[in-house]
Amino acid sequence: MKMLTLVFLFVCGIASAQQKEYAFPLAIAKDNRHLVDQRGKYFLYNGDTAWMLFLKLTREEALEYLVKRKAQGFNVIQIILTGFADFNKETPINRYGQRPFLKGNDFNTTNPAYFEYVEWVVKRADSLGLALSIAPLWAGCCSEGWAGKDKAMAANKPEGNFKFGEFLGKRFAKYKNMLWILGGDNDPHTDKNNYRQLALGIKKYAPRQLITYHASSSHSSTDVWEGEPWLDFSMVYTYFRGFNKAWNPNQPDVYEVAWKEYAKRPLKPFILGESTYEGEHDSWGSAVQARKQAYWAVLGGGVGNAYGSPVWKCEANWRDYMDLPGAVSLRQFHRFFSALKWEKLVPDTNKHIAVSGNGDFASNNYSTTAIANDGSFSVSYLPSPITLEIDLGKYMRGSLVATWFNPISGLKGKAEKIDKRGLKMFSPPAGQHDWVLLVQVR
Repeated sequence: MKMLTLVFLFVCGIASAQQKEYAFPLAIAKDNRHLVDQRGKYFLYNGDTAWMLFLKLTREEALEYLVKRKAQGFNVIQIILTGFADFNKETPINRYGQRPFLKGNDFNTTNPAYFEYVEWVVKRADSLGLALSIAPLWAGCCSEGWAGKDKAMAANKPEGNFKFGEFLGKRFAKYKNMLWILGGDNDPHTDKNNYRQLALGIKKYAPRQLITYHASSSHSSTDVWEGEPWLDFSMVYTYFRGFNKAWNPNQPDVYEVAWKEYAKRPLKPFILGESTYEGEHDSWGSAVQARKQAYWAVLGGGVGNAYGSPVWKCEANWRDYMDLPGAVSLRQFHRFFSALKWEKLVPDTNKHIAVSGNGDFASNNYSTTAIANDGSFSVSYLPSPITLEIDLGKYMRGSLVATWFNPISGLKGKAEKIDKRGLKMFSPPAGQHDWVLLVQVR
C-alpha cells in the first residue's frame, strides 16, 4: 500500500504541475453535439467499465485500479453505485460489510459508512483527473436490478426515488468529476416516473452534473425518453448482427445505431456506453472488436466510447484482465483523435467521400469515414486490410497528404503527398489487422 500511495501522489503531482487534461465539470457544447470542459476543450469520452467497483474492491484495490486506468489513457470510469439488488440471491454488500441502505431496500435509510467509501473513491478519481459515470439504481436486464414490477424502485414510490435523488445531489454536488447514468441495461417501463423523479432529485442540488440513461441493447436514451429536460446526453448501446445472447435478436452494428442517433433532432451529444466486452462473448470479444466499436462510435458522430472486459465484475482475478490488448490500444485511439480537431468530423453516411470499397453494410467488417465540416481532413477506419476509394475532390483547397495509422502500435506511416484530385484507391500497408487512414489538407 505504501508503494501504491507513492505512485498515486506522483501521478497526482504530475497532473497538478502540468494542469489536468480536462477542467471539470463537463458541459454541453454550444453546438449541442459535443461535451466540453470549463476551458472550452472538447471532451473525448474514453471510458472503462468497472460496474462492481464500489461493491467488490477495497480502498487499496480501487486506488490501484484507478491509477492503472489513468496511466492507460482512460478518462472516465463507469460504476454502479448500489450494485445489483438481487444477483444469484445475493444482496449488495461491499468489502467492508456495508450495505447501501440500513433497512432493507428503503431508499430513505442510506448508510453513511457505505457512502463515505463511495465519496473516498470519487475524491481519488478527481485527484487523478478521472470522471466517474455513476449508475445510482441499476435497472437490470434479467431481474437482478432495482427496477421492475414489485421491485425496490416501485416500493419506494416516486417520492422515495425523488428523495434518494436529493440525497445524492446534496452529498455529491461539490464534486466536479461526476456524471450520472440512470437506468441500466433496460428501458424504464413501469418505472418511468420513478427514474424521472430520481433525476429531478439529483438536479435539484447538483444541476451541473450531467445525466444520461442506459437503455436496453439496441435502444438509446432518446429512444426511451423524449423531451426530458434532465437528459443531458444520450447513450447508444448495441452488440453486433448475429449476437444471439440478448432479448432483442436484431442487434445492429455500432455504426448503424450511431448514424441513427446522429440524425435525430433535437441534437444531443451521445456516447457508445456499452457494446461487446473484450474477453467475453466467445471469439467476438476480441481486441479488434473493441477498437471497431470505439472508432465506429466517433466516426459515426459520437463523442466517445466505453470499453468493457471481465474487469467489470471486479472479482478476485480482475488484475488478469487489466492489460488486454484492446484496452491497451484504446490509448492510441484517444491519442489519435486528440491530435486532431475531431469535433469537426461529420459522418460520411452516403459515401460522398469513401465512394467504394467500404465492404458490406450491416456487417461487422464495414469501413466508416468522417470528414471535417470545412473539408480540411478526413478519417477512415478499416476493420480489415481492404482497398478504399476516396473522392479527393471533396476536400478544401491546398496540398493533400495521406497517412496510415496503426491503431495497435500507435505508429504513423510516412505522409504521402497526393498530386491529383479526383478518385484515388488507398490500400493499407502490409499487416493483417485494422488500419486508420488520415487524409489532410496542408
